[in-house]
Amino acid sequence: MPGSTTRVYQGDWVVSSMLVDRAEQFGEEIAFASENDSASYADLVDRASRVGAFLADIGIEPGDRVATMLPTNLDYVAAWHGIVWRNAIDVPINNEFKGHFLEHILRDSGARAIFIDAAWVDRLAQIELSDLEHVIVQGEIESDISSNFALHSFDNTLAADPGPLVSRDDADPTYIMYTSGTTGPAKGAIHNNRSSIHYIMPFVEGLELTDDDVCYSMFPLFHQMGRSACSTAALWVGNRVALRGNFRVHGFWEDIRASGATWMGYFGATVPFLYNQEPSSADRDHKMTRAFGASAPLELMEPWKERFGVTLYEVYGSTEVGLGSGLGSGPPKLGTMGLPCRQVELMIADEKDDPVPPNVVGEALWRPREPYAIFQGYWNCPQETVDAFRNLWFHSGDAGFVDEDGYFVFTDRIKDSVRRRGENISSFEVEASVRGEPGVMECAAFAAVSEIADTEEEVMIAVVPSPDGAPDVEALFRRLCETMPRHAVPRYLRFVDELPKTPTQRVQKYKLREAGVTADTHDREALGIFPPRS
Repeated sequence: MPGSTTRVYQGDWVVSSMLVDRAEQFGEEIAFASENDSASYADLVDRASRVGAFLADIGIEPGDRVATMLPTNLDYVAAWHGIVWRNAIDVPINNEFKGHFLEHILRDSGARAIFIDAAWVDRLAQIELSDLEHVIVQGEIESDISSNFALHSFDNTLAADPGPLVSRDDADPTYIMYTSGTTGPAKGAIHNNRSSIHYIMPFVEGLELTDDDVCYSMFPLFHQMGRSACSTAALWVGNRVALRGNFRVHGFWEDIRASGATWMGYFGATVPFLYNQEPSSADRDHKMTRAFGASAPLELMEPWKERFGVTLYEVYGSTEVGLGSGLGSGPPKLGTMGLPCRQVELMIADEKDDPVPPNVVGEALWRPREPYAIFQGYWNCPQETVDAFRNLWFHSGDAGFVDEDGYFVFTDRIKDSVRRRGENISSFEVEASVRGEPGVMECAAFAAVSEIADTEEEVMIAVVPSPDGAPDVEALFRRLCETMPRHAVPRYLRFVDELPKTPTQRVQKYKLREAGVTADTHDREALGIFPPRS
């Protein structure tokens, strides 16, 4: 790892003050570099102060909500930090959202303004909005928009005279990050200045970041990985961020090499996608040394490090908790998501919130060890906040266990588990078993309705074949019968060209469940293949 001494920020726990401090230390050094442009630390402060002044000019007050819906570029960085500069509250919105999804977040947050790309402005005219007053547009609007809000050009925003930094307290909210809404309407998790900084400290400490490092960020800035884990952590230590916003297999290592990146975040599929490329003598010709993420295939963790020279750290995190485990508290342990981070406490509990012994699966409950170490509740959802924090623990909805050494092992989202013949089956574990088979590039396990009864479920697996060809179905079923517990062997298998995913590469299992058992689905029992009884 790089060896220079990190210049530690000694100010208060306020994001905008941290940004000013960094500009004083690093000045004209590059803070963000996209594929087409770059901005220094001094540039970032200048742009943030201009955006903040513009927001003041149009009447945005401290505490008002301002939404951001922009591509991952330097304008997004300026808008985000300009909102913070004004002491308003940023509301990041997934760029894919439209219709009810978009309307819900804008109405629920009460956003008075939104920064949005011109390509998506039409979506605003198609929904009912009462609080939105100002729309700041990046790019040229090609169609007429008849609406009740005022339209502004993002270029004019950056042309405003710089304005003063609005005084902030570390308990002032900085952003509201909406959840995916998989169990109901999306809820806005509130983060303040202090929890924003707490979020990044395990990355700074666990990856031993110094100001010689360079971050490679391939996540959108509306996502915590791009916004907090990569960008804000990099700003804390004075890194340059190679800002990409998406993952591309072709030319990946060439881009890593050209950017000088030394660390990055990954999503699980990144690991096999890159590993399955043709080996090259240049596989280690780069400065990248470590990466963090979740759901990397266990069987590739060591081979990946051996081939590319990059250590992979599996971590657990969520919108609400921030980073819960995996960095900053001790050495990694293969097959786990690490020890709980120092700022939080973890308990694995049963249905009554009583703790369970090591190696027993239960729900992962979290609470802060320090003030504001995790989110402060759900915006406009007092009852949901109380329910989530019942018995003074935040209930994550994730199932897992801690082993005898205290390391956390995630097993599944509780709602994603499959219940078959009275047994709860982890889709995560099913996927791990199938993914290790020859010919399988990616897979997703989910519940299919059983022919026995609507209340009974069968395990179904969707498989993306490897480029070399799909595995033989019968041979695959027979191997799984030998390697998996009898009750967990998939009943159904379907080959798909790709898994449905969000822009942040989370598999949309609800779409797979909705499709169910299709005409091209293979039925193990119809093939006469049954797991042996023990």
